[in-house]
Amino acid sequence: MTIENQIYMDLKKGDIHAFQVVFDAYSANIFNLSFQILKSKVQAEEVVQETFFKLWLHREELDDARELWPYIYVIAKRICFNQLRSLKYDQLAQQELIKNMTLSVEDSVHQLTEISNILQESVNLLPARQKQVWIMSREEGKSHKEIADELGISPNTVKNTIVQTLKTLRHTFKEADYLYFILFLFFI
Repeated sequence: MTIENQIYMDLKKGDIHAFQVVFDAYSANIFNLSFQILKSKVQAEEVVQETFFKLWLHREELDDARELWPYIYVIAKRICFNQLRSLKYDQLAQQELIKNMTLSVEDSVHQLTEISNILQESVNLLPARQKQVWIMSREEGKSHKEIADELGISPNTVKNTIVQTLKTLRHTFKEADYLYFILFLFFI
């Protein structure tokens, strides 16, 4: 029995030293093979680890009549091809996700434009005083007190005008089926 056969037998029995000898003998070749296929040092290192992990797990199933290198070579090549297949599916999934995100953003922009147009049209239809108070409050960001002082009305009148405007706008958006926007308007 040669030393190679003895190492093979010891490996099958679970000898760590035999495993280390096999690893030292073939790991560089597995790395080179994996790197040629995957074009990535990190992935090639992972293939080496996974190949020898599988070898260790299935060591008892090794066939004494066959050489070890072709067995290890096939394991590594299958792992590489599985990684390539997985990478392809990952890229397809990423492309689909980007496509869906783009459509979602476009849809959101469309909805915001539509909401903005409905809001602007609704504000334009308000009576002059309501429209003026709304613009000063929501678009110019003035407080009730500032609006009251500027228009010569009480802060309570400003508050009541805004409440009335919100009711009108809620009704408009409810008819336009933008119920979620009603909540937004309510809390502005």
